[in-house]
Amino acid sequence: MSIYELRTYTLYVGKLNDAKDIYLNYGWPAIKKYKKNLIKYYIGDIGALNEIIHIWQFEDDNNRRNIWKKIYSDKDFLKFASKFRPLVMKQENKLMTAAPWTP
Repeated sequence: MSIYELRTYTLYVGKLNDAKDIYLNYGWPAIKKYKKNLIKYYIGDIGALNEIIHIWQFEDDNNRRNIWKKIYSDKDFLKFASKFRPLVMKQENKLMTAAPWTP
């Protein structure tokens, strides 16, 4: 059974445009290597201001841990993270499974 990881980064006020630039120039080039597991990125609009939200899908928790281990040892990702992290006020991760009544 697949598991899903919902990651929410709450940015400091006024930093969303900086974050977009960092993602375009550093984040996506590094993360797209792992896009098989990435469902989608979102930018908060109403009620979720200053948030970048992304959802990942993994076969199981072992698969999730192995993918994140690869990502966090990727030099391109680490370069991105060093530029992005100072913009982040708070990070929240949630692990989820699909409800049994959904397709």
